Amino acid sequence: MTPNELLLWLSARREGSWQQFRGAVQSLDLASNNDETDEASLPLHQRVRFSLERLAHVEFDAAECENGWRVVPPSLALFKHERGATAVLCGARTPNLINRLEAAAAGLSFERIPQPECPDVIKIHALSPEPLRALADKEKLHYAPDASSALLSHIPPIDAFRGWRCEPPPTSGKDWNVRQFVIQKKVIKWRPVTLREASAPHAQGLFCFTLYQRPKYFLREGRMSITLPGAIGKYRILSGHRRRVLKYDRRERRLTVPAILRPPLLTERALILCSGFPAVLHQAADLRPMLTYRDVPEEIAGMAAEVLRQDFA
Repeated sequence: MTPNELLLWLSARREGSWQQFRGAVQSLDLASNNDETDEASLPLHQRVRFSLERLAHVEFDAAECENGWRVVPPSLALFKHERGATAVLCGARTPNLINRLEAAAAGLSFERIPQPECPDVIKIHALSPEPLRALADKEKLHYAPDASSALLSHIPPIDAFRGWRCEPPPTSGKDWNVRQFVIQKKVIKWRPVTLREASAPHAQGLFCFTLYQRPKYFLREGRMSITLPGAIGKYRILSGHRRRVLKYDRRERRLTVPAILRPPLLTERALILCSGFPAVLHQAADLRPMLTYRDVPEEIAGMAAEVLRQDFA
């Protein structure tokens, strides 16, 4: 099964359980990645899950589908640029829908770009937003104008602990794999620690407790211990150290971060929707793995930096 066929299968089902998703993903033939993110060691179904979430195709554990998934309704996510406007097709898709869109986009620029580990990126270009809105209305698609800025404007900054649960870390169990996120002068990495060290009353920082390939993150500050997504915890720690890791090229409109510091899900989705393409993995001059997001307007890069409490390096 290819990523395109997987999205077609999910679109036909509309929603389902984790077990159904895992079963469908097992037939995908994707290579292991070595990007030094927290996902490098995750099982295939988890890596595919995050890819589909970032590209705004599928939601997991959302309202009304707890412990399961549901496909996003077919949507055109718009972004404006100096050459006009572009809409990215997100969510459920079928061959019939794609053929209808291509036929209805006569006079516009229709692109379908294959990707190695995710569904094809489908984009429609116009000189202004109006033809794209008319196309969405004609095909009864959800239309999201200024999708990236709208999304970022609703994301709380990483130092606003809204909705995260206070919970102490585990103190017993022989099967835990425990790591601590550390920031050194030239290196940012995870280092192994013992369960006793991570659960000690004086322990501070971000810790990852993994059991049977399922990581759980604990941020410990003072007497507070909360569970939260690892990416949010990392940027919280970076903010406390006043460490700048974002690089923005205004001429090329590219935003680059170390691969180990992949942004939180919704922030990354906003960056991806600027182009429709997932981040490109590459090596910096010092051989560090990096992730680069393309076609990111300076305004969107600035909004993302504000959410992450970062300045550009």
